[in-house]
Amino acid sequence: MSSRATRSSKTRVDRRSRTARAEGKDAREHLLHAAAEVFSERGFKDASVDEIATRAGYSKGALYWHFESKDELFFALIDASVDAPAHEMIELFQSAPPEQDMAPEGSRRFVKLLRDKRELLLLDHEYWSQAVRDPELRARYAAHRRRLRSALGQALKVRYEHLGTPDLPIDPEENASIVMGLFAGLAQQRLIDPSSVPDDLFGKTLVLIYRGLLATAQDGATPTRGTT
Repeated sequence: MSSRATRSSKTRVDRRSRTARAEGKDAREHLLHAAAEVFSERGFKDASVDEIATRAGYSKGALYWHFESKDELFFALIDASVDAPAHEMIELFQSAPPEQDMAPEGSRRFVKLLRDKRELLLLDHEYWSQAVRDPELRARYAAHRRRLRSALGQALKVRYEHLGTPDLPIDPEENASIVMGLFAGLAQQRLIDPSSVPDDLFGKTLVLIYRGLLATAQDGATPTRGTT
């Protein structure tokens, strides 16, 4: 355990004589905070629920009161720390007036998420690398991503309607897949080589994608597999 983690655990109150059920939301927050620390230090694979519970000052049984498994704890952490900002952006897409240029805001939030949640984004990528090899993990991770993709697809559809855009030649969820893939790819590249991804690149690329779809819709063409 690192010296930082040792100092942190020494200053944390030992709550193992209390019940997590009685403490409710506070206990859940303590456990999520401890999980973020332990996952960041150990990685998902090597992190143990025993260490997470101890770091939070609870028993392992208390941890299992709130989370059925390490997987569930991981997804709760990602939901609270990474997906929550994504859903805020999704809601903004749906509610922003047509005259508001969303590209700068999209870029700003992209950069902020990479700066503030770097370790959790790396953790998410680590989980992904295990999920693609494990059918059970893959099914759960895919379901998690489908929920986000569905919400984003609906937001993009509403945004285009607000802009008075004609029906675009692409399914909203396919459009969302493009945006999510763009985010993941640019995030991966920026984390390894920050200079290769300027602060405004995410938003600029979203604009280019939209303009391409709009031009296709106005031309009355329908993109098909195997064409560019």
